[in-house]
Amino acid sequence: MNVSRRSYALIAALVLGLLALAYAGSRGARGGGGDGDAATWSADDPCLKDVSVPPVEYQGPRLTGLAHGYASESHLGGRMRFTIDATISTDRHPLSLRTPLAPGSVSVRVCAPHGKGLMAQARGLSPRSVKGAGARSGRIRVTRADPLYFTVELPRSALRNGYGMRDLVQSTPKPSSNDAADYPVLVLTFTDPGLDEPLVSVSYKPDSTPTAQALGAPPRAARPPSSTRS
Repeated sequence: MNVSRRSYALIAALVLGLLALAYAGSRGARGGGGDGDAATWSADDPCLKDVSVPPVEYQGPRLTGLAHGYASESHLGGRMRFTIDATISTDRHPLSLRTPLAPGSVSVRVCAPHGKGLMAQARGLSPRSVKGAGARSGRIRVTRADPLYFTVELPRSALRNGYGMRDLVQSTPKPSSNDAADYPVLVLTFTDPGLDEPLVSVSYKPDSTPTAQALGAPPRAARPPSSTRS
């Protein structure tokens, strides 16, 4: 009788183990598993399908998003500000731009991860805190060694579909995910009379390799606000 009970116990354990493996496999196939699972995200996401960035080997002017995030105006609290830091550089020929940079030359779009739609959008934003080593007499000379840096602020009026500032830097569906595909995608566009065409930076493109920002410069950690709602 003892042998029979032990056999039943072993069979039950084996069945439970197989069921657990089957369940885990089905979760992974749906893209709902852990950090290592490949989440389903169509390259035809309407929020991103019109975004085009130059290939890695391109040596002309390039716009790169460095960091973005939100914080209170002071450590004592106050209005929440969402800012984006970016740089313009070029590998081959120097680029000459007028300073100050053209007002309204920056557009920002934030797309929810996994094709969940538009989170925020604003056009006609003006760059500020412009810095560059090559600034001379109303012009700035941009090279690979001396890039141009600027900051732009995303107004609260840019938020769409009930999202808040905090949502623009949080991962879903798993909080604090290690997968770049779980975070909102920031699309930054810069136009200027000195450019042949607009410069575009995107933090991540579905079904592609993450950009330098997604790999090396994650969104800036947000300072905890005085209120739990942003």
